[in-house]
Amino acid sequence: MQVSGKLVAGIAVATGFLGYQFFMHNVVTAGPVTPVEAALVLSPFAIAAGWAIKVEKGWGRALLVAASLELAVFVAASYLSLEHAVFTFGLPHLAGNLFMAWFFARTLKSGHEALITTIARRVHGTLKPEIERYTRTVTLAWSLFFAMQIAVSMTLYAFAPLEVWSTYINLLNVPMIILMFIVEYIYRVLRFREHKSSIFSAVHFFGRDEGESKSDKAQ
Repeated sequence: MQVSGKLVAGIAVATGFLGYQFFMHNVVTAGPVTPVEAALVLSPFAIAAGWAIKVEKGWGRALLVAASLELAVFVAASYLSLEHAVFTFGLPHLAGNLFMAWFFARTLKSGHEALITTIARRVHGTLKPEIERYTRTVTLAWSLFFAMQIAVSMTLYAFAPLEVWSTYINLLNVPMIILMFIVEYIYRVLRFREHKSSIFSAVHFFGRDEGESKSDKAQ
């Protein structure tokens, strides 16, 4: 029952995210942006800000901040031209990739263990030196991948038609991440045949670890 609930929640989140991406693309390419569309497109920022404030200040201030942000976007979109309003629709892609690039790259500092190395160690235990080097390289590759996403998006926004830019940041974003996973997995299986793992094994491990921790607390 618990697994079924997590599966349903995961499908719901994935469906909502993909639906949001298609909605963004349609809004950007359909023509003049209405204030309502602008408010809907940027609502994840308002929700995220509200949630962060809710943790510290409670629901009252969280709802006030979220509503104020939505109202500000609605009013601003009423006075902005399509050219200026469209730029704001690239903010989710920009912010998401900036965060992920930082999230991976921060673990590459001298004296730190790379993020993928940490995940591999938690899944497999002791790692061979060549696996440690490889997982550190993969962490660097993901950092560069997210940085590349930003660079390509900015280049397309500056020089390519609006439809091409929107297709890249909205419709190709997830497929490119999936392709990155597949290419890395195929290379790893061919290069290290004894090192059989995937992102799913890591997710399973952390889920199991969390469940065991809760069980320990209950006892």
